[in-house]
Amino acid sequence: MAPLAKNIKVKLTQQIVEAFEGGTRVFRFDCMTGDNEHPTDRGMFRVLRKVHPYRSRTYNVQMDYALFFTHDGKALHQYHGVVPLSFVRTARDNIGDWFGSHGCVRLTDADAKALYGWASVGTTVQVS
Repeated sequence: MAPLAKNIKVKLTQQIVEAFEGGTRVFRFDCMTGDNEHPTDRGMFRVLRKVHPYRSRTYNVQMDYALFFTHDGKALHQYHGVVPLSFVRTARDNIGDWFGSHGCVRLTDADAKALYGWASVGTTVQVS
């Protein structure tokens, strides 16, 4: 029997990530996506590569449990900030999108680790 297809859905307006195996949702996570100057690309993608640990050479920050889905380096990855992701999400909603990412999809450490362990290279990533 063939394994059920896995896919990841990033919902930009809701700032959530959902992961599905077949028609069954296996994860639902809060996330933080790109700001106005560095938007998260919309469309259909695939996980191109998985890297853990990973440090961005462009921004000199940790991006552990990185699931890269664009050729220019956008990934679902662990949030590296000093304040909780929930606080940053609230600040973005109430102050401005300056608190957004540079196009990546940030997740809490635990959520990024779980998604990284579940997803494989080739998993579909739908950003809408």
